[in-house]
Amino acid sequence: MPAITIQSLELTDDQKKVLAEKFTSIFSEVSSVPADKIYMFFDGYPLNSCAKGGRLFSENPPQFGKGKF
Repeated sequence: MPAITIQSLELTDDQKKVLAEKFTSIFSEVSSVPADKIYMFFDGYPLNSCAKGGRLFSENPPQFGKGKF
């Protein structure tokens, strides 16, 4: 049972769905493990549980986009 763990700031269900489909497909293709045997776990962190440069993300939310994160 291969497992993929995603650790990230909180993601929406739509984002998780896309990531699950793409990561599972790629992993299955590369490893020849059937997709239904691959598990994925999401560890989402609220903005007040993450920091960068000594400041909580809840105080200074990250700007997503090319070269911003």
